[in-house]
Amino acid sequence: MEQPLFKTDLKMRIVFSAIGFLVATACAGGWFYYRSRLQDVPPPPARAPQALRPVARIMVAPQPSTAPSTNTPSEPASPPSNGPQTPVFHLRERHQVEAFREDLKKKVLDELSPSFPELQTVLSGREENTNTLRYERVVFRLLDSEKNAPPDRRPAILFAADLAASHLGCDMRDARNMTTGDCARLRSELARYNLTLAYDELGSGPYYLHDLLWRIWREYPETEWGERMFVLLLDSGLDTSSTCAKGGDQTREVIRQGESFLQKRPSSPYRGIVALFVAEAYASRWSLSNEPAGSGMADYVDPKEFQEGAEAARTKAIGYFEEVLRLAPGTEFSRFALEVLPPLREKQILDNYRFYCVYD
Repeated sequence: MEQPLFKTDLKMRIVFSAIGFLVATACAGGWFYYRSRLQDVPPPPARAPQALRPVARIMVAPQPSTAPSTNTPSEPASPPSNGPQTPVFHLRERHQVEAFREDLKKKVLDELSPSFPELQTVLSGREENTNTLRYERVVFRLLDSEKNAPPDRRPAILFAADLAASHLGCDMRDARNMTTGDCARLRSELARYNLTLAYDELGSGPYYLHDLLWRIWREYPETEWGERMFVLLLDSGLDTSSTCAKGGDQTREVIRQGESFLQKRPSSPYRGIVALFVAEAYASRWSLSNEPAGSGMADYVDPKEFQEGAEAARTKAIGYFEEVLRLAPGTEFSRFALEVLPPLREKQILDNYRFYCVYD
């Protein structure tokens, strides 16, 4: 009985050994076949290193938690804001009016130099003569000649006299009372032509009030020189003092007079620059109504005085700046208007404060 069992066990071992040998042989053959095939495949192309592209990192502002915090903050919390601050747009300094003034000076020199050759030196601005006698002689000669000049020539003569008179001065020690010395003499001489000197406390001296500009505009309003003088007066805020003698807010009068000019003079060649001044006055009213506390103008401006009609002023400013684009295309005036219009449409404050006078 034991012998058949032994034979059966031996057969089973032989069978399993044969199966294992066959499996091992198949695996080895498959490995050798796979390796031989890999030798026929070309290697993959070399991959160039990829350049890193800078990516902006966006940080999400932390949202305030509604749950009470148990930790003590390391820094005191910022005081709550009273409302969103109106953004401020910084305007570059413009020089269009200075170019306009220089052009007027050139015009008057071209017109009058043949008769008054000394004007070329006196009005050139190349000398700073502390002795004003030379300027006095030119002013008085011009004013005397104006009385007998043809009517169409008189405005130019008066404007030349105004330019020369802007150089007049006197001994600073006598300027306050103007009762002795050079100041008394000069004041008396000017009074004969209805011209005045005024005292500037901060400037520590007298200054000429540009009476002749007002006279030209008053006596020759329908002439081109008359309109030119109106432009200069409007640019001054219709206050030719250097001491804000007519108050700080010049915007109302510039708007009133400027709009009247535009309405009554549809064919004036100076409508573009007048429209620019009116636009700036309206823009200043809008900006002054939003003057933030703690700003450089906060000590001088009360925004509440300008808040009534502020939005309408902004809209008017936009309309007049657009009018400048139509009336004076391709000029410095229109380029300035193009700079101002986008921030005004976005309700930004313009920081130039045109036609608000501060004497300080």
